[in-house]
Amino acid sequence: MRTLQTVPGPGPVDGVNYSVTGAGEHTIVLLHGFSDNLTTWNRVVPPLAVTNRVIAIDLPGFGNSSRPWSRPLLPGYVDVVRAVLDAEDVTGPVSLMGNSMGAVVSLLFAARYPGRTDGVVLIDMPGLRSVPRVWRMAMSKPSELGLRTALRWVPDRAAQYGLGWAYTHVAAARPSRLDPVVREAFVSPYALRDSIAAIMPLGRTVVRELQTAQLGALVATISVPVLLVFGARDLLTPPRVLRRLGRPGGAVVLPGCGHCPQIDQPEALLTEVLPFLRASSALQPSERSA
Repeated sequence: MRTLQTVPGPGPVDGVNYSVTGAGEHTIVLLHGFSDNLTTWNRVVPPLAVTNRVIAIDLPGFGNSSRPWSRPLLPGYVDVVRAVLDAEDVTGPVSLMGNSMGAVVSLLFAARYPGRTDGVVLIDMPGLRSVPRVWRMAMSKPSELGLRTALRWVPDRAAQYGLGWAYTHVAAARPSRLDPVVREAFVSPYALRDSIAAIMPLGRTVVRELQTAQLGALVATISVPVLLVFGARDLLTPPRVLRRLGRPGGAVVLPGCGHCPQIDQPEALLTEVLPFLRASSALQPSERSA
């Protein structure tokens, strides 16, 4: 059996934590969602890394990346992905797989660098038609004020595990499937009282940029292959958006999955994703825009 080696960050990109697993000729980049981190991919990295090099990144503001986030946020994240690929001497086209906000970054990277992209997998991506109302409400200034007020009366540890519990139950249809590392990673961002409320301005920035990104039009016109994946039980980005999108083919709805299929049912996700990745990475540049 081939031994897979994971090289942890922080790497040569200042303040950006990422891991590199496997040593295949083809590279797959994994990008997490809002309030998440690279451990969300723990159960899909080993199968992907058998024949590929897999790079999972903690985007600034999340995980173990110490680099602060800045505006404009999403284009800045595209710059981070490019910097990591340059630091790892990845010159050929890569596949990108992103969940939620990470799917948006994956799509924007492919749009800016089509020559460096052979395909994108967009998992439960928001903003295809509009920004979900629950996102706008949760990240509003009144919500932040209410949260700050409530936190004055709640012990730090109770607030930390309460918010971690809430996010876990939104991310996964069956939270019992989460492995301990992922479960702890969902809780760790809320370890400090100030960090809980500090994430709200970042969330508002994401919402504002999603409202002007025109992602539906971008998906329809981009020159690289796209696979849309949604969890059938996703409460944050319900798959009914696909009916309004009217996109023929290139879309999968996974039964029994919530907002993060990579932790809910990684095997089912890979069953759909692996054939797409193999096919898109085998295409010649002229075929991608056909």
